[in-house]
Amino acid sequence: MKNKIYLSFAIIVSLLLTNTSSVMAEENVENNPTLNNIRKVIQEKKVELGSGASTLRKNQAYLAKVVRVSAETLTVSVQGLQNVIPLDSAQVMQDGKEITIDKLAVDSWVGVFEEVIDENNKKINKIVAYSKDFEPKERIVTVGSLRTIGRNDLSITPRSGEEELKMSLGKNSVLQDMSGETAKISQFYEDLQCLIIAFADDNGNYMISTMRALSTFEK
Repeated sequence: MKNKIYLSFAIIVSLLLTNTSSVMAEENVENNPTLNNIRKVIQEKKVELGSGASTLRKNQAYLAKVVRVSAETLTVSVQGLQNVIPLDSAQVMQDGKEITIDKLAVDSWVGVFEEVIDENNKKINKIVAYSKDFEPKERIVTVGSLRTIGRNDLSITPRSGEEELKMSLGKNSVLQDMSGETAKISQFYEDLQCLIIAFADDNGNYMISTMRALSTFEK
């Protein structure tokens, strides 16, 4: 709304300046009362709009891990830093339904939605509990020869000389030929050199994210 007001005001000022162009040519600019009045109004409007903009509120959210739960506060960890959240005005939600604060479990993940009133004043509006674990997973990248290939799993002997690694294939596993085109597990064979990117699941097993052949599928 303020932007529209400022734009309309700018148009009016432009028209006024056009109408006073002949006056500027004949009189000293500093002594022209019309222009001085225009400058004054412009300055006042800038101050008004500027002060109004500084009080505009904004909403933001972040993901955090629950560290401690009490009746009045929630302590969360955000990138290793702890933050104590007051719960006096926060709505706690899970799966689209409101829940009580005691339903939040330590080590679970929540989304914190807050309103930034000013630099030193933030209001927590909503806390959303998630059942998903957002903890970063251990990732491995290895190059080696396929030893065994099953329908849902395989093993690979790394070039580095490490022990044979067993990995699982899931519906989100991406299989590629040496050009990066989509491939099928049936095209891979034992002793084929491959690049594999995998992540550890909750049980410590490695789930393949991407497997790419490093040579053609022709034996």
